[in-house]
Amino acid sequence: MRAILFYQREEMDEGLALAETAGYEVVEHRPTPRRPNPNYYISESMLQEVKEKGVEALLVFAQTRPRQLMNLSRELMGIKVLDKVLLLLEVFDLHAGSAEAKMQIELASLKYRLPILRDYFTRAKAGEQQGPLGAGTYGVEAAIKLYSRRMVKLKRKLEEMREAQRATILKRREMGLPQVAIVGYTNAGKTSLFNRLTGGSQKVDSSMFTTISPKRTAVELGNRKALLIDTVGFIRGIPPQIVEAFHVTLSEAALADVELLVVDSAMGERRMIESLTGSLSVFRDIGISGKPLIVALNKADKLNPPEARRLREVALKETKRIYSPVVDVVPVSAANGTNLGVLIDTLSKIVSG
Repeated sequence: MRAILFYQREEMDEGLALAETAGYEVVEHRPTPRRPNPNYYISESMLQEVKEKGVEALLVFAQTRPRQLMNLSRELMGIKVLDKVLLLLEVFDLHAGSAEAKMQIELASLKYRLPILRDYFTRAKAGEQQGPLGAGTYGVEAAIKLYSRRMVKLKRKLEEMREAQRATILKRREMGLPQVAIVGYTNAGKTSLFNRLTGGSQKVDSSMFTTISPKRTAVELGNRKALLIDTVGFIRGIPPQIVEAFHVTLSEAALADVELLVVDSAMGERRMIESLTGSLSVFRDIGISGKPLIVALNKADKLNPPEARRLREVALKETKRIYSPVVDVVPVSAANGTNLGVLIDTLSKIVSG
């Protein structure tokens, strides 16, 4: 499906990668306005260009307001309109294997779409709204009630799962099984490192969010067994709707005993720091604090030794500025095993302590 992508300036790479993962052919991409248009988010001239391009989808990689999304859909009849949250949910849906993941995706989608329907309903009753849902309000009102009932049911089921998860985690602790959460931006190499540490063969490819449901494997770390958890990847500016709906999945990282943060060190110092600080910002969003933290600077095989050492010092200083306690920063390579022994020794000391 041919699409035009508008992105916030610092999020171009993520927007393009997510669009590709979702199966869109981005024929043109450009930054969003510095001051979003209150009616459409993008400017009216940009809107006119979209109409003239003959594309099948408009992707606005930003968080729009319900009215902006509805106005875009009304103006672009026959063109699929997605913002950041809706694009993320499409990508998540591609890789949702468990019932838990599917319920979380459905809840997030309903939570996001409900305000759009309510805004439409309010405007339709006032006689303002014509568009893709028609002029009548009965069908919209029925959909609002249906969405609300379904959300209550999903929240109840997910809360039951959350309590069961918490009980399982506490039981593991009672059995003396410490848990290490492998966290980080999507595509940083988390699953590749997980496979290296566990000898596993979880799916690894270049598409984003291949891991939606956490994967767990028990391994020997020194003289003690520990549980490694491959978690869902982070993105910059994770929308609050995603955080809330995916609480069951994200809390697996928050409830772990040790955090192993994987950062791509081969993309240059500036982007490495952005990834590092962005990940630590997500830590705050999902409630990770006070847990021992190890940073694995992945893809170190693409760096010469002096550069790897320099980036380690940069990352260590930046991490300690933001988070505590920081155990160490270890340049590694999930691809060829560089410094894997050092990382395992560091993990062993923590879980054995």
